[in-house]
Amino acid sequence: MCAGSSQVGKTSTDDVVRVGSRVRVHDADGEDVFTIVPECEADAFADRVSAESPYGQALLGHRVGDCVRFRAPGGIVSVTVVALG
Repeated sequence: MCAGSSQVGKTSTDDVVRVGSRVRVHDADGEDVFTIVPECEADAFADRVSAESPYGQALLGHRVGDCVRFRAPGGIVSVTVVALG
């Protein structure tokens, strides 16, 4: 799924996934959009992923174009960060 990374020339911290970021990712099943939030605000039905979850932890610090791999209950998952907003 993850072919490459497009980090060349990116130095701004404004384009880094952090708590509060609205993130669009692409995986084998398509695209997903959600917000990274503190644990107490997490709500899967409202597309709010906890920053303390394996998924949230894996995404923190990454940029658009980055391939992110993490361990989920079903195995290793690969997603590509498509957009931040």
